[in-house]
Amino acid sequence: MDIPESHPRYRSLLLRERVAWGVEAGITGQIGLIAHGRGEAFDYLLGERTTPSAWRAEAVGVAALMLADHPVISVNGNTAALVANDIIALGGALGAGIEVNIFYRSEERRELIIRYLEERGATELYV
Repeated sequence: MDIPESHPRYRSLLLRERVAWGVEAGITGQIGLIAHGRGEAFDYLLGERTTPSAWRAEAVGVAALMLADHPVISVNGNTAALVANDIIALGGALGAGIEVNIFYRSEERRELIIRYLEERGATELYV
C-alpha cells in the first residue's frame, strides 16, 4: 500500500500494514490484526495521545525489567512483526531473554516467530 506521508494516520497505517504482513508470513494470527485495530480505536478515542498514566506504566515496566535478576521480555506475533529489532536491542541492553508466548498457539507459528527473531539476531530465546 502506498501511503502518503501527509496522511494524518500515516504511521498507524504503516503499522497496520506491517501486522497484515505478519499474518501473511504466518507469525501473526488473524486475531492479531483485529487486536491491532482495537488498539487503533482506543488511540482515536484518547485523542491520539499517550495519557500520563500510560507514561507512568511504561516507566514502571522499564524499572521492573532493569531491577529484575532474570528479566524476560514476552513476545507475541504482533510484537515480532512490528518491533523485532527493537525487542532484540532492548533484550541485549537489559541482559534479558526473549520468551515467545502466543495465545492462539500452533507449533508452526511458534517456529516461524522463533526463526524470524533468530534471523534478526536474537540469541537468548525461551520457547
